[in-house]
Amino acid sequence: MTKVRDTVIKEWDGIDTLIITAGVSALQPLMTVAGVTSSKDGLSPPHATAEAIHHAVGVAKAATNGNFFGPYIAAITFIPLLTSCSISPSILLLSSAAAIIPAPTRTLYASTKSASQMLFQALAIEHPRISFTSFLPATIEGDFRASAVDTPLNSSPVIHEADPNKHGLRREVVATRCVQAIDHQEKTVFMPRYMRIAHILYWVWPAYVEWRGRVKYNFR
Repeated sequence: MTKVRDTVIKEWDGIDTLIITAGVSALQPLMTVAGVTSSKDGLSPPHATAEAIHHAVGVAKAATNGNFFGPYIAAITFIPLLTSCSISPSILLLSSAAAIIPAPTRTLYASTKSASQMLFQALAIEHPRISFTSFLPATIEGDFRASAVDTPLNSSPVIHEADPNKHGLRREVVATRCVQAIDHQEKTVFMPRYMRIAHILYWVWPAYVEWRGRVKYNFR
């Protein structure tokens, strides 16, 4: 990351805006990652083996590296540069609605996205000169799920929800909205907007939001 910063300084003499979009997906229920499946007859096997737990820890580390440590390192690397070279510095973190609205089959993805979300909210307080924007979209079209860190070797990712390329947000629409959010120094952006209502509703009627999550991700 320091090489990227050095190149930015050499070629552009600094930057005004940092957009962090990198991340990895994770698509399976946590116990599935640990080798335990659920059915009407109960759990099989009844306990996670030591080997399976070790595997689950490795998957969690991969998710954390992509979704937390990636933004973490970017922040440490570029905040001083933004502060010193720009009169109007901005940082946008492309997070996910899953960072604040729990969803089944997204245990690792949601928890690691939530960690980076809170990191940047705290950084916004520590660095008030920088305009921080948290962008929280629902499902976006594309092949992002191919990066799933919990997909078994020599297997294709198992996608539980409706085809994101048919029902997801269009990438160009999301990109345009990100630019608008930076220009207007918006603090938190939900896309679609009704996701903000879902976030509030979780604290008022959590059972309904949990049911909707099961429906969306075909989780039984």
